[in-house]
Amino acid sequence: MLFKLALNGRFLGRPVTGVERLAIELADAIDNRVVEVGGDTLPSGSAFEILAPSPDLAAITAAASIRFPRNPVQAIGRLNGHAWEQRELSQARPDAWLLNLCNTAPILRRRQAVVICDAQFILHPESYSRAFRWWYRFALSIASRRAAALFTISEFSKEQLEQFGVFPKNKAQVLRLGIDHLDKVAADDEVVVRHGLVRPYVLAIGSLARHKNLRMLVDAFCDERPDGIDLVIAGGGNARVFGDAGLRKGENIRYLGRVNDGELKALYAHAMAFACPSLSEGFGLTPLEAMRLGCPVIATTGGAVPEICGDAVLYADPADQSAWRAALAKIVSDAGLRQSLRDQGLERAASYTWRGAAIQMLEVISELDAAGQG
Repeated sequence: MLFKLALNGRFLGRPVTGVERLAIELADAIDNRVVEVGGDTLPSGSAFEILAPSPDLAAITAAASIRFPRNPVQAIGRLNGHAWEQRELSQARPDAWLLNLCNTAPILRRRQAVVICDAQFILHPESYSRAFRWWYRFALSIASRRAAALFTISEFSKEQLEQFGVFPKNKAQVLRLGIDHLDKVAADDEVVVRHGLVRPYVLAIGSLARHKNLRMLVDAFCDERPDGIDLVIAGGGNARVFGDAGLRKGENIRYLGRVNDGELKALYAHAMAFACPSLSEGFGLTPLEAMRLGCPVIATTGGAVPEICGDAVLYADPADQSAWRAALAKIVSDAGLRQSLRDQGLERAASYTWRGAAIQMLEVISELDAAGQG
């Protein structure tokens, strides 16, 4: 592998949601793979660098220094945001393969790899502004046709993006993502003490975006009222934010707000079960995280989750609140079921590694490069 790689680092420094998590972990694995192939001294002509807009350099450098200490961030141009990406990044490092791992990319560049996660902005327009939806559909449709290498994260997402005309037919590769990123994080077990989580709990993670379907989960839990069990929701805002949005409150409903990776790992480890009620997911990162850490999962039948999680979770229709009530009742009352799901989940999640994802992407790029298609 004797070609240059340049990472579109615009996403670095942003709060880490599922898309940023994908980009960070995949970039880290690619960087490690470059060193693994080249040894301590990279082969001549092979390199991995991070490109960032000059106005955002300080924030991006601070974030990058933690995960990419070998790779100083290179400031490019004077703009930022979409203007930087389309005008200045598009022309930067023309001899390098530009890696765009976080949905957006220069629309006219050919020598690049683009990862577009899903079609949520089309499937669930109510969760996005009109301007956002217009720009994504316009920009991604062009970038996906122009880029030499195109990836998405599940067969479900590929089919949806092709159906909506965002992807050309039969071009995209389905990238098998990793889920082992929390292995290297120390669990912060004090999070349980800090939040007073003294009773068994079902964990959920998500935002107020409508397609995350947390309102349905909260309603199902409140109606079922499992004795002595809490519902703990992390991410997307604190109790006041969720309360202002009209989600039901109760002594057995706990809203924690954003948590860091150490806290998240501990919350998974201590949970009785994890619930993913989304109307649709392009992959299913959080249920796989839970499975990796031995937490039994109740999951949506929507989107790619059945494809990714297989038979290792208990499923419920995200549009059927009564089905979720039944699933919650079943998982909290049946220790044998929880143990079975725990064992199956650990086995299923073990096959998803970021190193494997990096090797898959680099093999595609290497073949295109050798064929002169970049």
